[in-house]
Amino acid sequence: MTEPAEITDPAERAMILSEDGWGRIIALIAAADGDISGAEDALSTALERAVTAWRAQGPPSNPEGWLYRVALNARRDVWRSAAARTSTALDEETIDRIDAGTDPAHHDPDALPDRRLELLAACAHPDIDPPARPLLMLSAVMGMTAKQIAAAMALPAATVSARLTRAKKRVAGLGVAFGSPDRLDLESRLPDVHETIYGAFAIEWTQAAAQPREGMIGEALYLSRLVAELCPGDGESHGLAALIHLSAARFPARRRGDGRFVPLSDQNPDRWDGTLTEAGERHLVEVHRCGHVGRFGLEAAIQLLHMAGIRTGSTDWPMLLRLHDDLAQVAPSLGGSVSRAAVLAEVDGPEAGLAAIDALGFDPDGQDDKRVSAFQPAWVLRAHLLTRLGRTDEAATARRRALDLTTDPAEREYLSAGLT
Repeated sequence: MTEPAEITDPAERAMILSEDGWGRIIALIAAADGDISGAEDALSTALERAVTAWRAQGPPSNPEGWLYRVALNARRDVWRSAAARTSTALDEETIDRIDAGTDPAHHDPDALPDRRLELLAACAHPDIDPPARPLLMLSAVMGMTAKQIAAAMALPAATVSARLTRAKKRVAGLGVAFGSPDRLDLESRLPDVHETIYGAFAIEWTQAAAQPREGMIGEALYLSRLVAELCPGDGESHGLAALIHLSAARFPARRRGDGRFVPLSDQNPDRWDGTLTEAGERHLVEVHRCGHVGRFGLEAAIQLLHMAGIRTGSTDWPMLLRLHDDLAQVAPSLGGSVSRAAVLAEVDGPEAGLAAIDALGFDPDGQDDKRVSAFQPAWVLRAHLLTRLGRTDEAATARRRALDLTTDPAEREYLSAGLT
């Protein structure tokens, strides 16, 4: 039997099915037996059939429902095949229940209320290698391709693909129990779930052009709210929701009407989404009520303080530096360190900010393979600080390096303007 060809090109797949739609269908089908690869193969079969059928007849009124039904039928054929009957315990009652479209979550008070959230928790199973968990969740549930994940995580695409393959084989070996995590499982696996929801949002944020695909931004907002509702006493769940809502609120101001890029410092706060901003502020209040401020809560507080400074015209840089110091203690990261260097430059001057970047192991010549030398924001900040110090030739070199690492056309145009 020839396996269906996987539709991996994001543009090609997006013509038929959004990433959030991909995750919904995979979650529904994989919940039956925990076979993510099998669910993906079934959906790939449905996508292939859609290309032919929809070109000839036009898309149906409910494209996602059409794809789900075709994928489910393809998977059902596998379940009922003689080969599958010798290797899986899936019984006729389970097949008929799924075939009828009945969601067991409606009948189990301890079940999670969303199949995607259930599959996220399942992908964080303790028997799956920790480094592979976020890759598996981003791929299977959030609909990201290996190429997208690799670019976002600064990993070789071949490495991501190999880890995904191993993780899916491990999932298949876990059996049907894989697909049945409850609220207690979710609570114990929250860190991985948090990272994946934010990772999907961050990938969409950096790769979106003039406007994000509403599906993925909307899914990240929805899932972050859902996790906070299910775990109301967990400060980091509220911190995640606060960070995503505050970030999404600023999206309309990131581009001018002609599509030109607008950095945060130049954004018009009147263009921020007030509803999302208020929701983010409410979740941040809940963070403090819970009494635990972690990485996401700190990042949300940093975000809100920046926004407040833009609104009032006066930013509390010393407080921002303290928050960054706290963040470095809780969750040190390259991005956080570069952001701290930018804040330090506002507090103690550009020389201090430049020294902080160099202390990270930054190679101004870009000759080594350290992550910091391939990290675009580090070069952008370096160019900015060198310009402030009047070191124009060095600033131009840094800006060119930043341009080489920039994939967003609008941001490239913005950086190019500084070279003229």
